[in-house]
Amino acid sequence: MNETYAHARAQFFAAIRTLAASADPIQTRLCAGTESILEVTIDEFEGNRELKIRFARILDLLSVDQDDMGAIAVETAAHMTDFEAIKVADLICDFYSDIDGK
Repeated sequence: MNETYAHARAQFFAAIRTLAASADPIQTRLCAGTESILEVTIDEFEGNRELKIRFARILDLLSVDQDDMGAIAVETAAHMTDFEAIKVADLICDFYSDIDGK
């Protein structure tokens, strides 16, 4: 098994499970999934500029303020429109697919 990005894959998979396994509004599911994503650091993608940029984009959409990313990300996700939340969820799924290598 390829160990490249193993931690990031595990955290993004957990976020996707959270997004998929609930009947709650998409914003609520995104808030819960954000906890797993924030366990990943941008340094995990050292050597792959494209993944670093895409991961930074996800973080940027989740948290406009870098001081307390966890609290800000939950607050941001909670106030997204359905369209915005679905867009972020799609980015999370696409990113997972790319780091999973399939």
